[in-house]
Amino acid sequence: MKTRPIPRGKPAGLWPAATLALLTVIAFALAPMLGLGQLDLGVTLLTYLAIAQAWNVLAGFSGQISLGAAAFMATGGYTTALLLVHTDLPWPVALLGAGVGAMLLALLLAVPLLRLRGDYFAVGTLAISIAVQALLSNWNWAGGASGLTLPTERIPSGGNLYQIAVVVAALSMALTLYVRHSAFGLRLAAVRDNEPAAAGLGVPVYRHRLAALVPTSALTGLAGAVIAFQFVVISPDGVASVNWSLNAVLMSVVGGAGTVLGPVVGVGVVYYGLTRLLQDQQTLSLVIEGILLILIVRFAPQGAWPLICRAVRLPAARRRVPPAAADTGSDPTTRTLEHV
Repeated sequence: MKTRPIPRGKPAGLWPAATLALLTVIAFALAPMLGLGQLDLGVTLLTYLAIAQAWNVLAGFSGQISLGAAAFMATGGYTTALLLVHTDLPWPVALLGAGVGAMLLALLLAVPLLRLRGDYFAVGTLAISIAVQALLSNWNWAGGASGLTLPTERIPSGGNLYQIAVVVAALSMALTLYVRHSAFGLRLAAVRDNEPAAAGLGVPVYRHRLAALVPTSALTGLAGAVIAFQFVVISPDGVASVNWSLNAVLMSVVGGAGTVLGPVVGVGVVYYGLTRLLQDQQTLSLVIEGILLILIVRFAPQGAWPLICRAVRLPAARRRVPPAAADTGSDPTTRTLEHV
């Protein structure tokens, strides 16, 4: 008896990937049309998006809550600065070196860090971040506490810097889409939700945690290089500040950790909605950010993006669902959209 093959549909991530590619091309092409202020704002938003998405993959999808994004930011920024200041290498090589440097640091730190779980992992990454900042403050070849000034004639600026930020943000979005729609991401979620059960089913836990840590660290290092290009002068109190780690956590959690579009919403709400608009009232901005984080964790731990999906889709979904099903509260459509 012949069996009929199961019809296969299009891959679930095909349309999101095509949309991301189209948006990347459009954002890339917009560079000549934007003013300097718009380009600077775009670089900042895209850099925050790259950092938040990297944290989202590491914590939201693999369950490794990290407070060490600043360490990889500093590694990327300082690698770029040291290569440009102390050698004649061009900026593309320095940019590539930022990603490689952050990746090597992740491989080195993986040995002790990946033995830790939960809060211990978070504390361990925070300790490394503080140690890297202290090391840079006392490293004379790297400028010590004063930092380094990049040679302005050899670094990208304006539209070129904006296009680099577009590429880095697109890479972080592409990584998130891959994790969201691939079998690797499914195994990563299994490790996040129940590590002993995943290991019992044959999932190599250490390799999956390492595979999440290394590329996200490299992306954070690339974001550090973009920040170095943008600031021109980098110092331990700037590019190595723990605030980068806290912002990554805040933006991902507010938007929706473990979703693709959550960090996009988080960057818009936290940076453009609070930090940018309240830049003259920094104390008030910090207070509102703290209150917002408490409210999100207390009342909507899945973040703002799932709430937006529910608010938009729920009325239409209820019209399609029979009353009996609606009374049970089952709504497969909204539950699926919450994780987009």
